[in-house]
Amino acid sequence: MDELLHELRRAFELLDPPPRALFEAARAAFAFRDPDASLAELTREATPAGAGLRGSSRLLTFTGDDVTVELQVSPAGGVRVLTGRLSPARPATLCVRHSRGETRTHVDESGHFVAGDVPPGQVMLHFTLPDATTVVTSWSRL
Repeated sequence: MDELLHELRRAFELLDPPPRALFEAARAAFAFRDPDASLAELTREATPAGAGLRGSSRLLTFTGDDVTVELQVSPAGGVRVLTGRLSPARPATLCVRHSRGETRTHVDESGHFVAGDVPPGQVMLHFTLPDATTVVTSWSRL
């Protein structure tokens, strides 16, 4: 029976493999392993005026209980640069989770941060605050 299931699995992998986006979505869902984190959901998305002259930058705003994350996403070759602000302002550690793993950076005392070399696709921002509490954004496609 195990051999038959193995052969069926191989046949499906060859003839009708699952879409790559399915694997990205599954990894994204699994990576949200912090059930105690405050969730900041995407509440606003905009393209700044004149963005077409510099590329296709996007402005995203995530809002949660007593926290806001403002994020500018700018293309840089085949990757994205994330520039943003955590409000209320406070230092933190930021981990940007994406299809290739994680990109880590620091949030300064004014709440500002920059994370480069982020691949396009699904991302989630995971902030660890000085008091060890965490804030995560909803998954968003860049």
